[in-house]
Amino acid sequence: MFLCPKCNCQGYCEKLQVRLVSDRKLDNPEYLRDLREFTASLGISPDHWREWLIDAYRDFRGQIVENGAEVFLDTDELETPWIREWFRDFANKPVEGGVRPRLKRGVRNRVRVFATILSTKYPFEMSMLGLRPANDNRPPADQEAD
Repeated sequence: MFLCPKCNCQGYCEKLQVRLVSDRKLDNPEYLRDLREFTASLGISPDHWREWLIDAYRDFRGQIVENGAEVFLDTDELETPWIREWFRDFANKPVEGGVRPRLKRGVRNRVRVFATILSTKYPFEMSMLGLRPANDNRPPADQEAD
Protein backbone atom coordinates (compact mmCIF):
# COMPACT_ATOMS: atom_id res chain seq x y z
CA MET A 1 0.00 0.00 0.00
CA PHE A 2 1.34 3.39 -0.96
CA LEU A 3 0.81 6.32 1.37
CA CYS A 4 0.33 9.96 0.41
CA PRO A 5 3.19 12.32 1.37
CA LYS A 6 1.47 13.47 4.59
CA CYS A 7 0.69 9.93 5.75
CA ASN A 8 4.12 8.74 4.66
CA CYS A 9 5.72 11.20 7.13
CA GLN A 10 3.45 9.92 9.91
CA GLY A 11 3.95 6.27 8.99
CA TYR A 12 0.23 5.47 8.90
CA CYS A 13 -2.94 6.58 7.12
CA GLU A 14 -5.39 8.66 9.16
CA LYS A 15 -8.30 7.60 6.97
CA LEU A 16 -7.66 3.85 7.21
CA GLN A 17 -9.31 2.79 10.45
CA VAL A 18 -10.38 -0.55 11.89
CA ARG A 19 -12.58 -0.75 14.96
CA LEU A 20 -11.51 -2.73 17.98
CA VAL A 21 -13.67 -5.85 18.25
CA SER A 22 -16.46 -5.04 20.70
CA ASP A 23 -17.80 -6.95 23.70
CA ARG A 24 -21.08 -7.27 21.81
CA LYS A 25 -19.37 -9.30 19.09
CA LEU A 26 -17.45 -11.40 21.61
CA ASP A 27 -20.75 -12.26 23.33
CA ASN A 28 -22.40 -13.30 20.05
CA PRO A 29 -22.15 -17.10 19.58
CA GLU A 30 -22.72 -16.77 15.82
CA TYR A 31 -19.78 -14.35 15.57
CA LEU A 32 -17.54 -16.81 17.45
CA ARG A 33 -18.75 -19.72 15.31
CA ASP A 34 -18.03 -17.79 12.09
CA LEU A 35 -14.68 -16.54 13.41
CA ARG A 36 -13.48 -20.06 14.13
CA GLU A 37 -14.74 -21.35 10.80
CA PHE A 38 -13.02 -18.49 8.96
CA THR A 39 -9.70 -18.89 10.76
CA ALA A 40 -9.70 -22.65 10.23
CA SER A 41 -10.19 -22.03 6.49
CA LEU A 42 -7.06 -19.86 6.33
CA GLY A 43 -4.83 -22.92 6.73
CA ILE A 44 -2.31 -21.28 9.07
CA SER A 45 -0.69 -23.86 11.32
CA PRO A 46 -0.76 -23.43 15.12
CA ASP A 47 3.02 -23.03 15.04
CA HIS A 48 2.80 -20.01 12.75
CA TRP A 49 -0.27 -18.10 14.02
CA ARG A 50 1.56 -15.92 16.54
CA GLU A 51 4.18 -14.73 14.07
CA TRP A 52 1.55 -14.26 11.37
CA LEU A 53 -0.55 -12.06 13.68
CA ILE A 54 2.42 -10.01 14.89
CA ASP A 55 3.53 -9.44 11.28
CA ALA A 56 0.02 -8.46 10.17
CA TYR A 57 -0.27 -5.97 13.05
CA ARG A 58 3.17 -4.54 12.30
CA ASP A 59 2.37 -4.12 8.59
CA PHE A 60 -1.02 -2.45 9.12
CA ARG A 61 -0.73 1.16 7.88
CA GLY A 62 -3.85 2.53 9.56
CA GLN A 63 -5.29 3.06 13.01
CA ILE A 64 -7.24 0.79 15.32
CA VAL A 65 -9.92 2.85 17.03
CA GLU A 66 -12.41 2.52 19.85
CA ASN A 67 -15.01 5.27 20.31
CA GLY A 68 -13.09 7.42 17.83
CA ALA A 69 -9.78 7.29 19.73
CA GLU A 70 -6.74 5.34 18.59
CA VAL A 71 -5.88 2.29 20.67
CA PHE A 72 -2.91 -0.04 20.62
CA LEU A 73 -3.29 -3.78 20.99
CA ASP A 74 -1.64 -5.65 23.84
CA THR A 75 0.16 -8.37 21.90
CA ASP A 76 1.37 -9.86 25.18
CA GLU A 77 -1.92 -11.76 24.99
CA LEU A 78 -0.24 -13.84 22.27
CA GLU A 79 2.83 -14.62 24.38
CA THR A 80 1.37 -17.14 26.83
CA PRO A 81 3.19 -20.46 27.40
CA TRP A 82 0.51 -22.65 25.79
CA ILE A 83 -0.39 -20.38 22.88
CA ARG A 84 0.21 -23.01 20.19
CA GLU A 85 -2.28 -25.34 21.83
CA TRP A 86 -4.77 -22.48 22.10
CA PHE A 87 -4.38 -21.72 18.38
CA ARG A 88 -4.81 -25.43 17.61
CA ASP A 89 -8.01 -25.64 19.67
CA PHE A 90 -9.50 -22.23 18.85
CA ALA A 91 -8.21 -20.95 15.50
CA ASN A 92 -7.70 -24.22 13.65
CA LYS A 93 -10.82 -26.08 14.73
CA PRO A 94 -14.34 -25.00 13.72
CA VAL A 95 -17.11 -25.26 16.30
CA GLU A 96 -18.86 -28.62 16.19
CA GLY A 97 -22.54 -28.69 15.28
CA GLY A 98 -24.92 -28.42 18.22
CA VAL A 99 -22.37 -26.61 20.39
CA ARG A 100 -22.95 -23.01 21.46
CA PRO A 101 -19.55 -21.27 21.47
CA ARG A 102 -18.67 -18.90 24.29
CA LEU A 103 -15.54 -17.39 25.73
CA LYS A 104 -14.00 -17.88 29.13
CA ARG A 105 -13.05 -14.69 30.95
CA GLY A 106 -9.34 -15.37 30.68
CA VAL A 107 -9.31 -15.44 26.88
CA ARG A 108 -11.64 -12.52 26.02
CA ASN A 109 -8.80 -10.04 25.50
CA ARG A 110 -6.80 -12.60 23.54
CA VAL A 111 -9.71 -13.21 21.18
CA ARG A 112 -10.27 -9.43 20.92
CA VAL A 113 -6.64 -8.91 19.86
CA PHE A 114 -6.78 -11.94 17.56
CA ALA A 115 -10.00 -10.84 15.80
CA THR A 116 -8.97 -7.18 15.57
CA ILE A 117 -5.69 -8.06 13.86
CA LEU A 118 -7.60 -10.32 11.46
CA SER A 119 -9.86 -7.32 10.74
CA THR A 120 -6.85 -5.32 9.59
CA LYS A 121 -5.94 -8.02 7.08
CA TYR A 122 -9.43 -9.17 6.02
CA PRO A 123 -11.79 -6.22 6.64
CA PHE A 124 -14.65 -7.39 4.40
CA GLU A 125 -14.67 -11.01 5.55
CA MET A 126 -14.47 -10.03 9.21
CA SER A 127 -17.31 -7.51 8.84
CA MET A 128 -19.61 -10.33 7.70
CA LEU A 129 -19.00 -12.63 10.68
CA GLY A 130 -22.01 -13.23 12.89
CA LEU A 131 -24.49 -11.80 10.40
CA ARG A 132 -27.46 -13.86 9.26
CA PRO A 133 -30.10 -13.05 6.62
CA ALA A 134 -33.23 -11.46 8.06
CA ASN A 135 -35.44 -14.04 6.32
CA ASP A 136 -33.46 -17.08 7.43
CA ASN A 137 -36.02 -19.44 8.96
CA ARG A 138 -33.55 -22.10 10.05
CA PRO A 139 -33.25 -22.80 13.78
CA PRO A 140 -30.07 -21.50 15.46
CA ALA A 141 -27.08 -23.83 15.16
CA ASP A 142 -27.14 -24.57 18.89
CA GLN A 143 -30.71 -25.96 18.71
CA GLU A 144 -31.52 -29.20 17.03
CA ALA A 145 -34.26 -29.31 14.43
CA ASP A 146 -37.31 -31.44 15.20
